Amino acid sequence: MSSSIFSKYPLRKQNFDFKNFIFIISLTLLMACRTKFPAESENKMEPAPIFPAYASGISIPANIAPLNFVLPDSVPEAFVEISSSSCKQTFHIRHSMRFPQKTWKRLLQKAIQGTPDSLVIHIAARGKRTGFYRYMPLVWQIRPEKIDPYLTYRLVQPIDGAYQNLRLHERCLENFKVKILLSNSLMDNNCFNCHTYHNGDAGKMTVHLRKPSEGTLFFNGKQSSKIMVPNTLPKEIPDSLQMPLNLVYPAWHPKGKYIAFSTNILGTGGYAAHRRFINLLDSASNIVLYDTDSNQLFLDPCLWTHNYEETWPAWSPDGKWLYFCRTEKVKADTVIRYPDWSERVRHIGFDLCRIAFDAETGKFADTVQILLPSEPEKSYSVPRIHPEGRKILLCQALFNSVPYQAKGDLLLFDTADFTVKKVNRAETLNSEEAESWHEWSSNGHWLVFSSKRMDGHYAFPYIAYFDGENFSKPFLLPQEDGAYYQTVLRSFNLPTFTRNASPVRPHKAAQTRNQAARPLTIKYR
Repeated sequence: MSSSIFSKYPLRKQNFDFKNFIFIISLTLLMACRTKFPAESENKMEPAPIFPAYASGISIPANIAPLNFVLPDSVPEAFVEISSSSCKQTFHIRHSMRFPQKTWKRLLQKAIQGTPDSLVIHIAARGKRTGFYRYMPLVWQIRPEKIDPYLTYRLVQPIDGAYQNLRLHERCLENFKVKILLSNSLMDNNCFNCHTYHNGDAGKMTVHLRKPSEGTLFFNGKQSSKIMVPNTLPKEIPDSLQMPLNLVYPAWHPKGKYIAFSTNILGTGGYAAHRRFINLLDSASNIVLYDTDSNQLFLDPCLWTHNYEETWPAWSPDGKWLYFCRTEKVKADTVIRYPDWSERVRHIGFDLCRIAFDAETGKFADTVQILLPSEPEKSYSVPRIHPEGRKILLCQALFNSVPYQAKGDLLLFDTADFTVKKVNRAETLNSEEAESWHEWSSNGHWLVFSSKRMDGHYAFPYIAYFDGENFSKPFLLPQEDGAYYQTVLRSFNLPTFTRNASPVRPHKAAQTRNQAARPLTIKYR
């Protein structure tokens, strides 16, 4: 053994860096195996057939999860080259592109640090009997304005029996982690809807329960409670205003003390035709004010009325105005003319209104302002005021106040002037199908909304950048599996941003639902 090279030249005695040697060998092997984009490829003057169809010109937030996609199954192999000012990398795939999280973050690094950037994606796909085709590059703008990191939504089937399997999900937009907040499989198949947060704080949420256990769940951090309104209203309320009371669509006042609720009683009906699966009708609806401190419910003469149906409350960011939608109650001759309510609903249109509010006294003004009167085939719903208070986005549909039907569009208005000349129809957001259920991010630069543009049946969440005046092209919420939306048979209902993760868990929600309700008093003023 004395002649061994290791004994003759012990490593510890040599001027030799063994770790550096291993690093150089590893780097050499890595460079030798580095994926290269095919040099010889025929140019195709058309976008790559990727799904989802993430188009050139979209703007994405610097903290969004990777925009994974798939190519058609007929593609035997492809190369994807993606680059930003931070780095470049090429991937050799068959038809599914899943960007590694670490690589994706490196690509977005400059925008994460506060400087706008862009992603350029080159795709070359090989035909079954041909060489490679190089498609037109995709260019995605990376915006440094971050999106709120969480999105909450209901997954629901848009057909009769939709509430047999109902869940409320929370998705982290910075990755693909999803958790269940509520599941009606733990609550006797109780239908629930309209999860609403105070200023985007996931720790303060309300959820309305429909049959078989109507009530409203409140979550405040680790504390939870339930309220349920009495079956009968106080005797001082006139007979003409004695009507059922359910707290349905909520809107938290910016200061958190009050919540405005609409009291809808909804009828459900279906359509056999394409794009008309389901529709809802408000048979009775008013707006009430709930005081979270005193556990009192106030009925105001301007909002608890006999002649009108009021719905969709929404506060201005300063809390001085309550926006809502209103229509006259259906007259007797209309009922006679259209005895079938599924036809009657087509002749109901809602105005956009607002009323002044004094947060110090908790009282509304004596008059209601009509901002946008309804017209034939123009009914307004779901007003959402921009965090800066200067813009309002709402849905315009052919009829009714629940925007399920096709041709429902999103419209943007300046809150200082609602004349037609000032209308920005936000055409970039709209399609031939229904757009609705829209919500602003806390910084006002991002919008999420549901759209049925993919097939007319299912509503999926889309995200768009807003620069204060205009929207960029919307893009579909990215999923870990690019083919996800090709197989999911659920609609995403009421996607809502939050700034933090929710502490709510399904079993805790079920326990709250089954507990005794807090005593509630009603006052008419």
